[in-house]
Amino acid sequence: MLLKLNVKDFALIDDVEIEFKEGLNVLTGETGAGKSIIIDAIGMILGERASSEYVRAGKESSLIEAIFEYDDPAIDNFLEEKGIEHEDNLLIISRKITQQGKNYCRINGTSVPVSLLKSIGRYLVDIHGQHQHQSLLDPDNHLEMLDLLGGDDLQKKKDEVRSLYRKILDTENKLKEQVRLRDEFLKNKEQLRYEVEELEKAQLKPGEDSILERELEILEHADKILRSLNFSVLTLYEGDENSPAIIDNVSKVIDALEEVVDYFASVRKDLDSLKNILYELEDVASNLREYSKTIDFEPGRLDEIQSRISFLNRLKSKYNKSIDELIKYKEQAASKLDEALYIDEGIAKLENSLEELKREYIKRALELHQLRKTIAADFEKNISTELKDLGMKDVKFSVDIKWTESDETVKMSDTGLDAVEFLISTNPGEPLKPLAKIVSGGEASRILLALKSILARIDHIPCLIFDEIDVGMGGRMSQIVGEKLFRIARSHQVLCVTHSPQIASLGDAHFNIKKITKDGRTFTEVKEIKGAERVEEIARMLGGTEITDKTIEHAKEMLERSEKIKKKL
Repeated sequence: MLLKLNVKDFALIDDVEIEFKEGLNVLTGETGAGKSIIIDAIGMILGERASSEYVRAGKESSLIEAIFEYDDPAIDNFLEEKGIEHEDNLLIISRKITQQGKNYCRINGTSVPVSLLKSIGRYLVDIHGQHQHQSLLDPDNHLEMLDLLGGDDLQKKKDEVRSLYRKILDTENKLKEQVRLRDEFLKNKEQLRYEVEELEKAQLKPGEDSILERELEILEHADKILRSLNFSVLTLYEGDENSPAIIDNVSKVIDALEEVVDYFASVRKDLDSLKNILYELEDVASNLREYSKTIDFEPGRLDEIQSRISFLNRLKSKYNKSIDELIKYKEQAASKLDEALYIDEGIAKLENSLEELKREYIKRALELHQLRKTIAADFEKNISTELKDLGMKDVKFSVDIKWTESDETVKMSDTGLDAVEFLISTNPGEPLKPLAKIVSGGEASRILLALKSILARIDHIPCLIFDEIDVGMGGRMSQIVGEKLFRIARSHQVLCVTHSPQIASLGDAHFNIKKITKDGRTFTEVKEIKGAERVEEIARMLGGTEITDKTIEHAKEMLERSEKIKKKL
C-alpha cells in the first residue's frame, strides 16, 4: 500500500506530505483545487511521461517521493534481479524533474531509468479514471483479465500449454536447422566428396612439405656437399703422402708427450686435452664418413621431389591452407559426409516428435478452452449483476471466446488457441458489440468498477486509484458506487478522487484539497480532515459554496448513516 506521498514544487503544489491509510481514502475539493495533480504526481512515481511544464513556476525542479509497503515476493525478485537493495518490505521511490526536462529516478536510493519505475509500478498501483480505460477497452487485455478469474487451476493448465508451446518452438527450430544442414549438404555434397577424394589420394603427411624442401636443398648441392665431406674425411683421417692425416699427427704429438710426462708433469694437462681432442676428431671423421653415404644419387629422385613439392604447393594455394590444415580439413569433410548419412533419420525423428507435441498441445489447449468457457459463463453472470447494481439494468455482457486463426488454420500461441473479447449491449434490442465501440466514458467507469469488484478478490495489486469515476452519476447511483468501492477497500487500499458526498462519507480516511493564495502566489494544500471539518466538507459537497445549518445537519446524518452501512458491508 501507499504509506506516504511527498510532493515539492510540482504544478501548483509547493510542499505537500500525505500519509494515506488502509481501506478507502477519499480526496475531495472544489473544482480546480488540484485533486488530479495528486494523481498526476503518483503517476510520475509510476513512470508516466513527464515534462518541464510540471515544475512549479520559479523553481528549478520538482521532487516527488512515495513510500510503499508491500507483501509480494514478485517485488523482492524484481529488486534482486535489478540489483536493488530491499528490507522490511518497504519501497522508497523518488523522481526529480528539472526545468531542462531531465529526470532523476531512484528506488531505495539506487538510480534507475524511468522505464524501471513503470516496470515496478505495475506491482504497486492500478490507476483508473475518466480517461484511463484503455486497458479495459483493449481486446488484447481481455484474455488476461478472464484468466485472472481462473485461479490456480487455470494457471496450471496455462503453464502446461505454455511449456508445450515452447517445446514446439524449440523442436521447430531444431528441425529447421537440420533441414538447412541437409540442404546445404545436398548443395555441396559432390564438391565435398571430390575434395575428400582428392585429399585422400594426395596421401598428405604432417610437415611433409618442409621435409621435402630440406631434402631438395641437399640434392641440389649434392656434388659440393660430397666434395666437402670427402675432403674433410681425407684431411682428418686418411691423409696422403704429401699431407699426413690430422688424426695421425695428433696421435704422434700424444706419443711424444707421453715419453716425457713422467718426468715433466707440466704437460700432463695438455696431454689429456689432446687425447680428448683426438677422440672427438675420430667421432667427427666417422660422422662425416657416414653423412657421405646418405647422399642419394638415385636417378630421378630430384625430379620426383620437385614434382611432389610443386603438387603440394598447388594444393595449399587451391585451399589456402597449410599441409597440416589440409589434413585436418580432410578429416572434418569426411566426418561431414558420414554425418550426412544420418541427417534424414534425425529429421524424421524431429518431425515425429513435433507431431506428438502438437497433438498434446491441442489436447491441453482444448482443456484450457473448456475451462475458460466455464469461467466466462460465471463471469458474465457476475458482471451483469454488478452492472445492474450500478444502474445498467438492460445491459447484456458476453465473453466471446473463439479460435485465433492464421492462413485459415488455428493459430497456436503460448496462451493457447483462444482469442477473447468482451462484448456488450447497453440497450434492449441492440446486438452485442465490442466494448470499445459502444461504451461512453461514464459507462466505461461503471464497467470498470464492476470488473474491479470481481477481480479485486483475486488480483495482487495492493493499491487501486479511482479518479472521478462518479462523474455524471446521481445520488443513489453514487451511493451504490461508494459501497462497492468500500467493499473493494476491505482487501485493497483504495484512493478515490470524488465529487460525490455519498462516496466521500464512506471513506476510512478523508483528505481535503484546497487552492489558496498567499503573497500573490497560488498553492494547493492537502489536509486530512476529521470531525467538524469533515462534516463541513460533506456539507459543501451537498450544498455548493453556501453552507447552511440544513446542509450541516444533512452532512452529519449522511456520515452517521454511512457508518451504519459500513458495519453491514
